[in-house]
Amino acid sequence: MRCLLLGLLLLLGLAAAARGQARPEAYLSADTVAIGERFTLTLRVERPATARLEVPTDSLLGDLYVIEGPLRYSRPLGAGRLRDSIVYVVTTFALDSARVPPLPLVLHTETERYRLSTPPLRVAVRSIVPPNAEGIRDLAPLVEFPAARWPWLAGAALLALLLGLTAYLWLRRRRPVVPPPPPPAPRPDPYRVALEQLAALEPLATQTPVKPFYVALADVLRGYLENRLALPARCLTTRELTAHLERHPSRHVAGLATPIRQVLETADLAKFAGRTYPPEYNRQVLTITRSLIEQLELSVRIGASIQANALPVQSTHTPTP
Repeated sequence: MRCLLLGLLLLLGLAAAARGQARPEAYLSADTVAIGERFTLTLRVERPATARLEVPTDSLLGDLYVIEGPLRYSRPLGAGRLRDSIVYVVTTFALDSARVPPLPLVLHTETERYRLSTPPLRVAVRSIVPPNAEGIRDLAPLVEFPAARWPWLAGAALLALLLGLTAYLWLRRRRPVVPPPPPPAPRPDPYRVALEQLAALEPLATQTPVKPFYVALADVLRGYLENRLALPARCLTTRELTAHLERHPSRHVAGLATPIRQVLETADLAKFAGRTYPPEYNRQVLTITRSLIEQLELSVRIGASIQANALPVQSTHTPTP
């Protein structure tokens, strides 16, 4: 039995050597990362110098979002062979751990085409919410008070008096020519406004108490979601806003619902529960918020570009006369 296994391994090795291929390798620049932190994924493969290597170009590699890449570097090994290094700058918003599945590679030679795959990888992900954070309490019910009627009656009488006086003055003189209203001012770019507001919050991250910083931070994030994604983010609770994001038609936007919820829950603990955090943690939350807004803007622009470049499908069927 042992001789049979050794012979099989020898045949497999000879077959791989005959094709001039080597098993691809995959490396991550870190074993543990924070949510939204940038790191690199590197793929390495040896090939003949005359062969052509086809690599993945997707924006999503398992649980990793591609920010830059693929960047390709080749180094000669001698005897007509090269070693390719393909580098991706990535980030992740997964919880606990992020998985990288086997990535497909295609090697094209002069006569044949080989399919290769990298080994799977996994990286641990640190949460931005402290482990001892308490849950958010539900809002207390509103207290009902009997409504007074006399202010409404007085207001209605005053409004009727003003309307009558206005109509009398208008009838006594000719109606003036009203110039056309000026054109509306162009709407500011929500992405640029959000980045400017985040830059203005950097001095608050080191001050005590931290409540003003987190009140402003949550308002910037909710304002961007409302202006860019047309969501009533300022009128929704954190739980309701997370549910809206998870149902968003864009897969990239829906994938960012969990880290957005974590940032808003951290801010809610500081606003409503009196939580305090050190300046280093505040700056980290500010950096993660900026990264989330950048990822959202990238997803929105990619979706708009795809819709703008979509063409109607033309039928190739010719009707019979």
